[in-house]
Amino acid sequence: MSRATSPATRIRALSGCVLLLGLLAWTVPVAPAAVPPVNRYGRSRPLERPPGSIRLATYNVLNLFDHAFDPATVADQERLGMTPTAEARCRKLAEAIVAVDADIVALQEVESLACLKWFRDTFLPKEGYRYMASFDVGYYRDVENCFLSRFPITAAHVWPELELPTSREGVGWDEIPDDQSTLHFPRSPLMVTVQVRPDYELTLCSIHAKSGPDYKWQRESESLALLGLLDEVRRRDPSRNIVLLGDFNAAPWDKSYRLFLEQGWIDVLAHRTMKIKYDEDAPLFKTHESNRVLDYILMNSAAHRELVIGSAHVYGTLTPPDSYDWRTDEHPRGYASDHYPVIVDLVPRDQP
Repeated sequence: MSRATSPATRIRALSGCVLLLGLLAWTVPVAPAAVPPVNRYGRSRPLERPPGSIRLATYNVLNLFDHAFDPATVADQERLGMTPTAEARCRKLAEAIVAVDADIVALQEVESLACLKWFRDTFLPKEGYRYMASFDVGYYRDVENCFLSRFPITAAHVWPELELPTSREGVGWDEIPDDQSTLHFPRSPLMVTVQVRPDYELTLCSIHAKSGPDYKWQRESESLALLGLLDEVRRRDPSRNIVLLGDFNAAPWDKSYRLFLEQGWIDVLAHRTMKIKYDEDAPLFKTHESNRVLDYILMNSAAHRELVIGSAHVYGTLTPPDSYDWRTDEHPRGYASDHYPVIVDLVPRDQP
């Protein structure tokens, strides 16, 4: 028959266990908790649309490819990262577009018109985007500028073979390399005419400028060429409402962007230039997960007269943690794109 353990003995045994657990906790490393992705930039939800307005948006959807299989091109597609976009990411892209609820959406980095139709029919079947525009412009990564619209698209144009200016006057230009005597749009802008109602049309242009810090000279030439194309539209119809939307791949102080301001184009979010470095609200105006402003909506004076003041904003989707490497890491759960939608509202009235 065993003897009962005294209270003092039990207390000593318990203290020893606690000490042992403490030593184990101190000596065994514990992995830090993973930092979850967050909605770091832009608004957490889009602003409400004013009654009687139409909403425009631009959204770079980051290499949207459909699930069609072409064995003749699969090797090149895999080499260049042009693989089918995961269904989960397609759904997140669609969720963002549904939340924005724009009547006309300029999209960048879409594989083709067939891909756009597949995406619309599969993930946006009830959003009313009956009209689409997209053209193959020969870009080596097979991504295009395009539009989704609830209103009829009555005309569409691209300029893949247009020769860009290489002659510049004045100061502040980035030097064009000696081996670049002839330049073209690598990703041609897409210009469309949209019939909002019988007495009201909009001309819109979706752009995706050349990316990379070493290609400022290319972006400057693209801007000069695009300004020439837009001036032709304005000369033909001085009262035409024109909106330029897209991924400029330029900061607000870059010449390729400021060329438009010098020619009278109005940035609907121009006030953010003074905020993006110093203001506590700066994250609301960033359009890329790298903490940059790259995406813009510009208007000519005719369209700007119809702007709903205060309606321009950025809608934020999930931002990966700082440890994320887009070159090697899989997209985190809930990820849509590295860019965020930029949105603006107009009230169509064609004031004199």
